[in-house]
Amino acid sequence: MSLKEELSGIRGNKRKFLLLRIADVSTPLARNLCGVSVHSYNQWVSHAGNRFVEVYRRRNELAAEYQHEAILMLRKENQLAAVLLESEIIKKLATELETGEYTLLRTNLAREVYSKLISDLNTAPASQVHSWEQRSQQIVQILSGDVQPRIGVIEDAEPQEISSQQEEHQEGNLLTTGE
Repeated sequence: MSLKEELSGIRGNKRKFLLLRIADVSTPLARNLCGVSVHSYNQWVSHAGNRFVEVYRRRNELAAEYQHEAILMLRKENQLAAVLLESEIIKKLATELETGEYTLLRTNLAREVYSKLISDLNTAPASQVHSWEQRSQQIVQILSGDVQPRIGVIEDAEPQEISSQQEEHQEGNLLTTGE
């Protein structure tokens, strides 16, 4: 039998709490990580005869056999949560690009998401850091499928134009870091 089978029927915070306890995390820390109050925890463990209590009473036995599997299951759940969160952030950025109301797009978080999107498209990272306006234009072009991403390349630009664009970028950087 596997740990997944042992935890069948237990969902949500109770499942995460059990995985943390089986992975040898202390009770207070596991409660904290799950966002569970002492009162809720006491209610969980006081209802004898339910599946949670049965498994919780065997946690030392399960830890001896399934500790590594519990850690792997927690990691997978955290990765899934991170992917879902990233998806929501990308949706929000796309909405801002469509509406023209830039709030999240101007933050450092947007810069990180932008960097990840570009790296996911197998594009070499740029040596030049772009302003949020330049990043938003590139994301719009990439999402619309019109252009393959080309970072740091300014076509048909005179040397003076490039230096003025770099100055604008530096001003944009100062604004972004000051937020």
